[in-house]
This record gives sequence, C-alpha cells and structure tokens, in this order.
Amino acid sequence: MQLYIILITAVLAVYLIINICVKQRYKEEVEFLDAKQYPYRNLLPFGMWLFDEIGVPSAGSYYVFLHQRVVMVYGSRYAQYYLKIHWAEKFFYFFLGIVIASFFGAVSNYGIWFLILVPVSGAVLFFLADRNLDERAKKRKLMFMMDFPVFISKLTLLINAGMHLRQALERIYSDSIQKRPLYAELGTVLDDFASGLGESQAWQDFSERCKVKEISSFANMIMHSSKIGGRQLIEELKKMTYETWEMRKHAAKQMGETASAKLIFPLMLMFLAILLIVITPAIMQFSKGF
Repeated sequence: MQLYIILITAVLAVYLIINICVKQRYKEEVEFLDAKQYPYRNLLPFGMWLFDEIGVPSAGSYYVFLHQRVVMVYGSRYAQYYLKIHWAEKFFYFFLGIVIASFFGAVSNYGIWFLILVPVSGAVLFFLADRNLDERAKKRKLMFMMDFPVFISKLTLLINAGMHLRQALERIYSDSIQKRPLYAELGTVLDDFASGLGESQAWQDFSERCKVKEISSFANMIMHSSKIGGRQLIEELKKMTYETWEMRKHAAKQMGETASAKLIFPLMLMFLAILLIVITPAIMQFSKGF
C-alpha cells in the first residue's frame, strides 16, 4: 500500500510542479481554449511542454491519422495548434491513468503484482483520447451530411431567383444557425473573401476542412462556375440537390444506428437489475430451506 501511495505522490508532484513552472509560457495558448470543452485546460501546459521537449514525430501513418481527425474537427487553419492540444490531452490522460490505477492498487489487496497494470492503465487512457477525437470527427461529418442538402436546396432556389452567388451565400449564412459546422465553415469562406483571399483558395480550404466527398464536388464546381455559365450552374446544383438528399438519408440512418448502439448498454443494465430483483427472493428462500 505504501508503495502505491509513494507512486501517486511522486506522479502528482512531478506533474503539478512542472505544470506550474511552464504555465506562464503557454498561458495565451491555453486561454484560447473553450473552458466548457476543456474544463481541465489549466492542467494542459505540462503536456504542451512535453510535446515541445520530446519532439513528437510529424510524419508517419499515426501522425496522418491524428492530423486528419483534427482537421475534420477544427479545420486546417488551426490544425497544428489543436494537434498540439490533443497530444497534451493524451499526456494528461496517461498520467491520470497511472494515478487512478495506483489508487486502486493502494486500496486493494492485490499486492505488488498490480504494478504491472499501472502503466497499462495509463496507456489505455492515452489511446482512448484518440477514440474520443475520432468520434467527434465522425459526428461532425454526419452533421455536414445532414445540413448540406438543405444548404444546396436554398442556394439553388436563390440563384434561380436571380441572386448572385456571393449574395446567396451571405443570405444563407445570415439566416442560418451559425454554430452548425457547415455554416461556421461557410462563414470562414465569406471572411476569406472579405480579407482578399482568392476565391479558388478559399473554396479549396473549405473542401479540406469539411472532408465530405459531395462538399468537395460542390467546391470544385463553384471554383469552375465562371467556365460553365450561370444556367448550367443551376442545372448542376439541381442535380446535386437530389444526390445530396440521398446522402442525408444515409447519414440519418447512420445516426439512428449509433443511437441504437448507445442504448444497448443501459438496456443491459436494466435487464440485469430486473433479473436480480426477480431472482434474489427465490435465492434467499432457497437458502433458508438449508
């Protein structure tokens, strides 16, 4: 028991002392984070410092996997910043896993062999952070797929009514729920236009941030809209409207399957609870007979 208490004390002391020492260095980067999304953000400077000190590889399949997920969630513009934050989270979870496992080792009677599970617990939480990021990326992608058909329908209607493309986009953005990922990215495109960024580059960045095949096709079509002409653009948008509504049906089906999968665990718990309620009196009655 004393060994586990010493381990907990040592890990917490090292983490907190270094975190305090480097907190000022990463103050501005930490304050940029949303306090609701990152309630433990003041504990991340240690991981950010460790990220800089050990020089996390910026190549390889694992880096590509993380970078793609970060771009899907936060966009390419701030990908490097949020990639660093994600690694800081991973380091935080690793040390948290060590502390939790050491605590269970201290309060249990498993003995010294339980030490084997301490780094394993840290590694499990370390990679669990990647799964959380992957789930957020998939959820964001589904939100794009749900909102895009409505966006295309509105855009087709406004352009067909004689409105210019830029005006139609601004009208859709002003009437939208701007916190939804698709419309937030549309707002970024409009900001890029206002800042003087070339339209082709702005739409290309938009396509990279969304990472949805249909949205990439739309962005490519808009980039070449000057070549295909106004009437043909409307016809292409009408054709895309039908295709994207099929995509929305597929996305809705995926969301339904995900919701059903999440219900399985609580239903199993309810089943076990009911089973215990039914069986326990019978077992007690049976034991009294002996």
